[in-house]
Amino acid sequence: MRTRQSAEEYLEGRDRRRMKVEHRHLTKLEEQEKASEKMIGELTRNGRTVYYVYPVGGRYKESNSFFDLMFYLIRNKYI
Repeated sequence: MRTRQSAEEYLEGRDRRRMKVEHRHLTKLEEQEKASEKMIGELTRNGRTVYYVYPVGGRYKESNSFFDLMFYLIRNKYI
């Protein structure tokens, strides 16, 4: 026999599930960011730092922003 939940218990359960999902998502994103950091290289041209990436099966890409390349790798599923 199933007992009936109160409205508070129901809302607390939903909140706990939402927090678990959010935690898993953020943990996965952190792992992807760490993996992408290893794939990004750094060059110096005319005294300015240029970042580059050449993922396996992907295209060579340069950018002035490290984070731009990090999210490029994650977005295109090279990580």
